[in-house]
Amino acid sequence: MTDPIPTDPQHPAVAQHPTGGVPRWRLPPGETNTELLLAIAEFDTPFLLTASLSHGLGSSALTLDRGKAGPDLLATFRRAGDRVLLLVHNKHHRAAGDTAATRAGTEGFAGSVLWSGPIVREDGPAAVVDVTTLALTDLHGIADHLRERDQGDYTVDPATSLAHPTDASGGPHGIRLPALLTLRGRATGAAVRSLAPLPDTLTLVQRMELLPLPADPLPPRPYHPASGGYGVGHRDHGGPVPGAEVRFQPRFRLTEPVVFLVDPAVPEPIHSAVLEGGNWWQEAFDAAGLPGAFRVETAPEDLDLSDPAHHTVWWVHRDGRGWSHGQTLSDPRTGEILHGRVRLGSQRVAQLTALAEALLAPYGQPDEAARRAAVQDLVLRRIRHLAAHEIGHALGFMHNFASHHHPRPSVMDYPHPHLTVTPDGELDTTHAYSQGLGPWDHFLVAHAYGQTPGEELRRAAAAQGLLYLADEDASGPDAAHADAVPWTVPVADPFTALDQALEVRRTALARFSRSVLPPDRQTGELEDRALLLHLYHRHQLTAVARLVAGVRYGYAQAGDPGAAGATPVAAADQWRALRRTADLLHPSVLTLPPTVLHTLTPPAIRYRRDPDALRGQTGRTFDPLTAAAAATALVSTELLTPARLNRLAWQHATDPALPAPADVAGTLLGTLVPDPETDDGVARLVRTTATAVVQRQLHALLADERTHTVVREALRPHLDASPAHPDPDPTPLPWIPPGAPL
Repeated sequence: MTDPIPTDPQHPAVAQHPTGGVPRWRLPPGETNTELLLAIAEFDTPFLLTASLSHGLGSSALTLDRGKAGPDLLATFRRAGDRVLLLVHNKHHRAAGDTAATRAGTEGFAGSVLWSGPIVREDGPAAVVDVTTLALTDLHGIADHLRERDQGDYTVDPATSLAHPTDASGGPHGIRLPALLTLRGRATGAAVRSLAPLPDTLTLVQRMELLPLPADPLPPRPYHPASGGYGVGHRDHGGPVPGAEVRFQPRFRLTEPVVFLVDPAVPEPIHSAVLEGGNWWQEAFDAAGLPGAFRVETAPEDLDLSDPAHHTVWWVHRDGRGWSHGQTLSDPRTGEILHGRVRLGSQRVAQLTALAEALLAPYGQPDEAARRAAVQDLVLRRIRHLAAHEIGHALGFMHNFASHHHPRPSVMDYPHPHLTVTPDGELDTTHAYSQGLGPWDHFLVAHAYGQTPGEELRRAAAAQGLLYLADEDASGPDAAHADAVPWTVPVADPFTALDQALEVRRTALARFSRSVLPPDRQTGELEDRALLLHLYHRHQLTAVARLVAGVRYGYAQAGDPGAAGATPVAAADQWRALRRTADLLHPSVLTLPPTVLHTLTPPAIRYRRDPDALRGQTGRTFDPLTAAAAATALVSTELLTPARLNRLAWQHATDPALPAPADVAGTLLGTLVPDPETDDGVARLVRTTATAVVQRQLHALLADERTHTVVREALRPHLDASPAHPDPDPTPLPWIPPGAPL
């Protein structure tokens, strides 16, 4: 791919930074073992300023992990008499052009003086500055992070915080200023109180990093919204249309191989799976005409994973269910990725193992060895995929939540285990997770790193039917695209995928027993395993429900060929989806089988339920009606949202063949009408419970200011105004235990 390269020497993508014949920064000897000195040879030269955590908090909910990189800032040192200022510049608003244009851009937007310190002495061409107080700055934003999550109001305590001069280091890749930060405050959040030995006093280790920008900037590659890459850039106030957005495709410079080094703390066989999955990307680089450009290896035992000279994969221990992450640090002038860092949460292995054991019930069976091998195989398949996925983010690639429609799914999708039931009633896990790259992953590498023109690649991808849809169009209550759903199986027809998931669920629940738990685990954990199966169909349900008021569209630029706009899903498919989703409110789906309920026992003494567990109302015992309410809420929270019903009202007005908002409420409530001929006592209880959940969701819609007035009026006739329920039920909506990440 050949892209235009700016030639104006004042353009931020071309400007060279002089070295002055000496290193930009260096660490001179300190006078004391607590004094951190920095010799600055260049002033007013931009660099990246960031901070990572080498010792974290250990909470999945708070994500202040070991290895987490903080915000990256564009900064300069400025000399002011006998002091030095550290200025942070606005990297999102700039101006290209001549000196006057760039000055106007700089002066038009405020910067920030982050720190100031005295010059200790002159050392040849360099000024030596005491940066001890800079190192003790909460640059990572730990205190703000905790405050925003209602965990407490903390500040750095200088009396118990300490810079680490002996651990500071410098080299061609920059300077690191490590410090032990102690934050004091009043702990108000459960996450902090459950983890810290003294919740009012939190001590973490921050490594502040000063990273030079390349003296020879990588020619920027323009970003295209259909590229699958992250678009990084700024608003250019110096062009013919001031304020126009300029975005670049993030990518590594390939003058040397890009090597990711895996934390040696990752145990086997997980370690080998991470190496194998990460190295799947080699195939795409080879196919793009870049053989040997990428590889994943094991880091040496003595490697400092925090060193920005290396791209790294960290093994992170945390409390509770959490995500893994792939991060990049890039040159704001060009989008060049300077550093890639991945954090793999170790608790993912436990989550996957629990799901696999719940499905396969291996323990105490005649074929226990084979079943346990299948459990491990499922886990390792997912870990390979996870490693490729997170490294893909660090290569500059976004999610693609529509790849289940591709001939082979992308590793940048969120995969659900694809199990099927064999003719003899066994669960087949052979194809639980796809192994290797899909055609979209090859496209990503070719578009970001190869030399084939991007327009040609995008045309070829479209001809292959390679849909691309990312986060905002796939996740959350505002997601509208019919084909963008995370955690669905690689089956293009969502109805087939849902039927398969329900068959797997029925099969696994039918043989549920203590065999789903290792023999040395307390039986209270059986509740968690049962719940995994009870809600197993949740993501395939979402894929079907997304068709109701669903639309289809694509990412493009105005000059691209093809039609723009959003097209509603056909009426027949919307009605089918509505009825199929409502079918999931039948008591046979909402209720766990008696054989499962008779197996469950409360947690043993000295054990407790997980915070994410079902929140029952029967005291110590498992609550079947709360489980039914949670399964009902899977349906009601998908369909009864303001955005979906607002869309549906307009769609129905333009095409009366499509369902109306009132049809959604009527279909759900109609499914829950008691059947006096077939309902037993349990079914009646479950229908009453499920009806109350749907009614509470309808009342919530009426109280939500985001619901259009016409939708509120259409739903009012379906609200329960019987003497038993004269007012909106004040009970909150049911808690749905989280189902992701898988």
